[in-house]
Amino acid sequence: MNRPLVVCGALAEPVPLPSGVPVLAEPTSQCRLPGTVTTYEALLRAPGWADAHRPSVVVRFGAPPTSRVLNEWIAALGVPTLVVDPLGLRRDPDRIAEFAESCPALEGEPEWLAAWRDADAAARRALNSALGMALHEGATVAALARVMAPPGNVFLGSSLPVRDADWFWPAAPGIRFFGNRGASGIDGLVSTGLGVAAGSSDPTVLLLGDLSLYHDMNGLLAVRRHGVRATIVLLDNGGGGIFEFLPPAQHRDVFEEIFATPIDIDFGQVARLYGLEHSLVTAVDELEPVLRSALAAEGSSLVQVKFSREASMAGHRAAWEAVAAALG
Repeated sequence: MNRPLVVCGALAEPVPLPSGVPVLAEPTSQCRLPGTVTTYEALLRAPGWADAHRPSVVVRFGAPPTSRVLNEWIAALGVPTLVVDPLGLRRDPDRIAEFAESCPALEGEPEWLAAWRDADAAARRALNSALGMALHEGATVAALARVMAPPGNVFLGSSLPVRDADWFWPAAPGIRFFGNRGASGIDGLVSTGLGVAAGSSDPTVLLLGDLSLYHDMNGLLAVRRHGVRATIVLLDNGGGGIFEFLPPAQHRDVFEEIFATPIDIDFGQVARLYGLEHSLVTAVDELEPVLRSALAAEGSSLVQVKFSREASMAGHRAAWEAVAAALG
């Protein structure tokens, strides 16, 4: 059985990709290009699909993947895993890898590549339909991907934004992705994202959660003080939405106060304070026109996409179920 699989984690620069084998590339790898598999989160969540598509060897470029589902699947495979890291870092939290300076020659069975690409295409069609049904993080990512023309930069906030981009952003030639994940939680995300905008002549979008924006809100002063132009897309899900997906969600008696920590802030007034145009999105069909307008504006904008954590959970669940049904 000759079934090599290539996985691309976070990379500062894209790497040459082998041909003829499936390549699973997250946005921050800079390798999420046409021909790569972008719906692997949904594929691996579909009942039975992962077991039926086990590789014979895994080659990983860069950092461990953002996707917990993908990481756990690779760790449980029991097949050789080779890591090629351009930075020379020996990142292997699951202690399963061997390290190499370059990718070995890989040759896979034609039907192996076809199986992944066919499933990826079917999953993408299902996601496109499901993500247009209700407002949540995934719908926002999908709409932003449709309206953002290259070249451009996207700075992804920690917690759910970087994960939702990984789960739902399609192939993105000409778009460069940045993030602070693994560095310092939600510290300094606004300032880092505006630093990306200040250092580039290309349009820059900051995709942030409400707690992340609040935590570094004074970083917005750079917009007015230094004339930084950026579009901030705020995923306002009423606090720490990621914890709804994690074990703490089982402890409802303390969940809101300790984990969700919702904040009662008028983000329209925040935008006014720092000199940004403000738009509020509360329905999925408002996303594209509002995002297009914000991206075309001469100044900086804050697009507040507001929905409940319950809607977020339901929207994600509907997306995974749609893909599972499409794969049959």
